[in-house]
Formats: sequence, C-alpha cells, structure tokens
Amino acid sequence: MSDVNSLIADLDSNKAYYDPSASDSPTKKQIADGTYEAIVTKLTVKKDITIKGEFLADIFEAVYTINADEHPEYKGSQVKSKGYFRFKQPDPKKYPNLKDNAGQNKGYMIFCEACGFEVVKNEEGKFELPMITEGDISGNPVTIKVEQEEWTNRDGEKRTSPIAFNVFKSGRVVEMNKGDQALVEDELPF
Repeated sequence: MSDVNSLIADLDSNKAYYDPSASDSPTKKQIADGTYEAIVTKLTVKKDITIKGEFLADIFEAVYTINADEHPEYKGSQVKSKGYFRFKQPDPKKYPNLKDNAGQNKGYMIFCEACGFEVVKNEEGKFELPMITEGDISGNPVTIKVEQEEWTNRDGEKRTSPIAFNVFKSGRVVEMNKGDQALVEDELPF
C-alpha cells in the first residue's frame, strides 16, 4: 500500500499553476498605429524560399524595439516587420522552373537604406543589393510605421497584432553598447 501512496504523492507533487497575481511581468500596452523611433534588435533570414512557384527569394524578418525615451508608454515593446523579400537570380541547374523577379526588390532596398546601407546604382542602372545579417544592423536606429494586422487564431477567433509595415532611415545616432537607450546626436559626448 505504501507504493500506491507514494505514487499518489508523486502525482500531487507534479502539479503546476499560473497565478497572474504573482506575475512580476508588466502588462504591456498594445502598440497603437503610428510612427515610432526604434532600434533593430533581431533579424531572421529564411533562405531560398520559392514564391508562387515562380521566383526564388530570401525573406528578412526584423524585430524592432521602440525607443523608450521618445515613447515611454511602450518601454521594452517590440514590433515585428512584415518581411522584406530579396528576390534573387535562381541557378538554372538547381531551379530550372524559377525565374528572376528583380523588379520587386524595392522594399528590400528601402529596408537596407533605412538600416544604414548605401545602395549604389551600377553602370547598367541596377542597384546591387547586399545580403545583410543581424550583426550588420543590430542596434541601428530606424523609424517604423506601425499598423494593426488582423488574423485568425486556431480557435477561429479574430486577433490583431502590431506590425511594422514600413521602415525609414532615422535621423538619430545610437551608441551601439547602450541597447535600447538611444542617444541623439547632440547628446553624444564629443
């Protein structure tokens, strides 16, 4: 009988609960539609994605942290980007049925410029787009335009989430080791 009692005691000791009143995580305010100063804090790249069965692209998804000095009500809040497509020339041996879609790379070019890259036009009138990494842009100041995106969860309920639909070059200068504590140019010590 002691084995049964110890089994029941083990089951009871594996209980877990969530107590909202014991949470030390602050409830964050839903980010309203608008334009915000932010910093690039993360970049995820999905490589070699086939789009519509016709094109090959890398998809860049950035996460931005809203500047707490300018928007204290959103301190620590992050916003994901919609995703920037970098269409590339597919290798005909590897992707014989895919074609180039360079005319649709304007959004990625704007993203690169907003993150501090200078994109230069070549002699043929084309802009060569860099393959950026998180290390290239993490900590860079940007201005983002946030809008609510509506979606449906797996239970069929309508939800909304803030998404950075546009990104622009910021006029701010950020000291790289300060994280989300951006310094504007006239606050720098030199």
